[in-house]
Amino acid sequence: MRARLATHPRRRWFALVVVASGMWLSVMNISIVNIAMPSMARDLGVDLAGIAWVVTGFFVTQATLLPIAGRAGDLYGRRRIFIIGIVVLIAGSILCATAWSAGSLIAFRVVQAAGACAMAPTAVSYIGELFTRRERGQALGILSGVVSIAPIVALNTAGALLAVFGWRSVFWFTPVVGAFVLLGALFVLPEFRGPAGPRSFDLAGAALGGVGLLGLLLGVSRGPSWGFASVATLACLLIGAAGLWLFVLHERRAADPLLNLALLRLRSVRASNIAAWASAAALFGVLVLLPFYMSRVLGFGPIALGLAISPIALSFIVVSPLAGRAFARTGPARMATAGYIIAAVGALEAALAAGSESYAAIVPGIVLFGVGLAMASSPVTTSAISEVPNDQLGIASSLPNISRYTGAALGTAVLGVIMHAAIPPGTERSTERAISAVRELVAGGFRHALFAAVGFLAVAALAAVRLPRIAGVGAGIKP
Repeated sequence: MRARLATHPRRRWFALVVVASGMWLSVMNISIVNIAMPSMARDLGVDLAGIAWVVTGFFVTQATLLPIAGRAGDLYGRRRIFIIGIVVLIAGSILCATAWSAGSLIAFRVVQAAGACAMAPTAVSYIGELFTRRERGQALGILSGVVSIAPIVALNTAGALLAVFGWRSVFWFTPVVGAFVLLGALFVLPEFRGPAGPRSFDLAGAALGGVGLLGLLLGVSRGPSWGFASVATLACLLIGAAGLWLFVLHERRAADPLLNLALLRLRSVRASNIAAWASAAALFGVLVLLPFYMSRVLGFGPIALGLAISPIALSFIVVSPLAGRAFARTGPARMATAGYIIAAVGALEAALAAGSESYAAIVPGIVLFGVGLAMASSPVTTSAISEVPNDQLGIASSLPNISRYTGAALGTAVLGVIMHAAIPPGTERSTERAISAVRELVAGGFRHALFAAVGFLAVAALAAVRLPRIAGVGAGIKP
């Protein structure tokens, strides 16, 4: 069967289904635990701040290991790294389902994330290898659309499993689906890697880069809980900054570096990564705060929350493939800039409507927010690899995802601090008048957070203006 599929004229589309499914599964595992965390905390005897590491550990591990997985694909083969990633993700999920304590659960979530980090750079690299320049935007649009539905599926799947089988059941979803993705990878995916030769993996660079990203992400993501002026936060930020500084010094002298720093001199790489970073800060910051606003101000329950947030994800599903096909004619700079401007207008409309305590009033804003970000997703991702040599596609395609994770950590922290600063401790009381006052405070804090999201989107738009006209993959620097 593998030999027959290898000659099929639509093989590249079959491969897209496989790598998109893998990336979808990795995103699912970020969100699928969210509504199960209170049950986990009760069962394992920890508070919500402690169980939050189930999410933070996954998030930080993925961002830290993404460049390592991307470079490993360049050197040792993308198919091989993808298959290893799926196997590790499945194994980590099974271990999570059998966890006996909060510590073991967090450790096994790190194992999950180590496998999941192979999905994103491999998926984008395969699109760069298999699709022509004209097809690449459409393929990336389909990938964005598939991935964007993951949070909705995760929320509803977790709710159903949690209600019937308990929190451990949410981790059995991945082994079942992952088995089909693994079979697809074995039969469909071709093997790609960089040119043969005396090339070695840059362990020192990987260690320094990992320490740098880990320190910065821990400091930013846990700063709101620890306090941004606390010793722990400042130590993490200092270690992160020192690690990245030493990483740059090492990469300049390394014979075969993990990251060829010449990539960062390409305007396409710089502009796309800044845009990805700033837009992710707006998107993830809003997505984290939107359920809080809807539950506290609008009074929505878990099922209503899933439905109410769906317009953002549905916007990606509908718009991303269309935008991916259209920007080949309009150019990535125009499409991405227009998208970020539309998203900023949507965030502004939602901010102005937040005080009305009406879901119908903010729907136009969150729809525009999702549509604009969906328009920009494919152009930015395509531009990030447009001038990159084939043997560095893995590391180059991991950079926008690293930018998104760091932006997401920063946006979540900044917007969260802004929103919660409007709600003094001890404000809530049992009287109806006090509850009404809290609603007004939450609505006001949410409005201010959305204004900050508009600022992040303005930065993304300014970066998108600098996106160049698409060149063919491999047209840029030499390794």
